Amino acid sequence: MNGPLPEGPAPLIAYVVKKFPVLSETFILNELLALEELGLRLHVFSLQRANDPRFHDDLPRLKALVSYVPEPTEWRKLTGHNRRLARASLQGYRHALSYTASRHRPSLWWRFLQAGYVASECRRLGVSHIHAQFANRPTTIAQLASRMIGIPFSFTAHATDIFKSGVSREALAHKTQAARFVVTVSDFNKAFLEEACRGVKGTANKVTRIYNGIDLERFAPNGFPPREPFRIVCVARLVEKKGHRLLVEAARILHGKGHAIEVRLVGKGPLRSALREQIHSARLDDVVFLEGPKTQLEVLEYYHRAHLVVLPSVVSVDGNREGLPVSIVEALACGVPVVATALTGIPEVVEHERNGLIVPPGDAAHLAHAIERVLEDRMLYDVLRAQARGSVLDRFDRARTSRELYSLLTGATR
Repeated sequence: MNGPLPEGPAPLIAYVVKKFPVLSETFILNELLALEELGLRLHVFSLQRANDPRFHDDLPRLKALVSYVPEPTEWRKLTGHNRRLARASLQGYRHALSYTASRHRPSLWWRFLQAGYVASECRRLGVSHIHAQFANRPTTIAQLASRMIGIPFSFTAHATDIFKSGVSREALAHKTQAARFVVTVSDFNKAFLEEACRGVKGTANKVTRIYNGIDLERFAPNGFPPREPFRIVCVARLVEKKGHRLLVEAARILHGKGHAIEVRLVGKGPLRSALREQIHSARLDDVVFLEGPKTQLEVLEYYHRAHLVVLPSVVSVDGNREGLPVSIVEALACGVPVVATALTGIPEVVEHERNGLIVPPGDAAHLAHAIERVLEDRMLYDVLRAQARGSVLDRFDRARTSRELYSLLTGATR
């Protein structure tokens, strides 16, 4: 994985994503940029148009063109591409058509038509391989497009796409069987996917764990200790699985005991109104602040001003849970200790009493106690802070993780 890169012209790789760009999905943009730095040529197919007026500062650096897959209102454009593809690649198109009919899922027909557009454009552009981000709709479309034009596909599995209730393990195994390879973001995820594929022919050794790497030159301590009061930062979408309600309750407990703290919740999501009401009801308006969505450079400033990053993740009612949150890796790289829960892949990066503290999920009292330990025990805090950055330097270096993915992608085209 760390040898010289292949010589000769780089293949063109198609990336299928649900929506691009998305402010909360920095890992996708970072991955694309890192692959381009290694010389890979990319073309992005986005299934939805971005509706966020803000985007990351690094977006203009992306060389890859972005094609937006036609929506239902663009019916003629969609069917036109499918007709052209059927004429140019009749056998493959019929193969995908037969497969779609055999699945007896009405919703799959829309995916089929979208795949026809992606396949048609991939054929025109000379794409050698299709890679999808998330194991759900993008991978379904990548798989169908692969059948249509006979080039391999792969996908990266994250969290909601494999853990959420209603996700079929049989479907995951089937996609893994058809893919050239599968990437996932933690050892926990890897074990989960391998269990889902147990006994399914053609799935052995197909799943590779590659952590979401970060730019360690950007995410680094700024050399200045944060000022009082004790500032807690949580960088996460405002959704159930992130556990914000528990952090607000922990803040109420700590504030009630007289601790001078400040909690900054960075992100947006459907729970914003409910959290605002919880904060107001607990009389924490001057303690807990909803900061809204921020760019990557703005998030970096929050880490530099933080004493502690807290992410009290839980399993949500619908079964959704974390993969391995990039925010805690970024915080540690900036020298900020982390308090997080013993859930999914989180203990792979947050090591109890080495670079942070691990608490059981769903328990606000335990969470408050862990934060209080860091607040009151200066020796413990200094140890955690001193070891934070070193704990992620090797495994989460984007230069290393992107090289691993580069090798898989280029190897799949040979």
